[in-house]
Amino acid sequence: PSFTMVKISIGGALSERMARLPKECMLFFEERVHNLRHLDLLQNGDVMACFPVVRTADSNDGTCKVLDTNFETARSLYRVLQLIAFHELKESTILIEFALWKSTIDKGGDCACRVAIPGPAKGLLMEYCGFAGFLRPAF
Repeated sequence: PSFTMVKISIGGALSERMARLPKECMLFFEERVHNLRHLDLLQNGDVMACFPVVRTADSNDGTCKVLDTNFETARSLYRVLQLIAFHELKESTILIEFALWKSTIDKGGDCACRVAIPGPAKGLLMEYCGFAGFLRPAF
């Protein structure tokens, strides 16, 4: 039998992060994973990285190479991680902004503190949450 693809489980970290997503977001992420090349989403939620098997003419001993041609598998995996991180960051920002909105500054009432999180603070939050260097802020 000749193999054309090797599938390797990504591990629990990605599956756990996807499982924490709200149900309404899961369909979006599942659709995105299905549309990305070299990734396979199993029914139990595990993600498999798919690497094409490359046979060369000089391999008389029957050996094969498994390559990530043009880094397509890595790009697809990075894209899924970016989408999850973006959603996690968005959720975190909404919670923090809601907490600021609900707090009272100098007893000025709710209107006095309806402010967005300043850019440097968002950067520090991203760094604290582990998003620095992985996801660039859009401010």
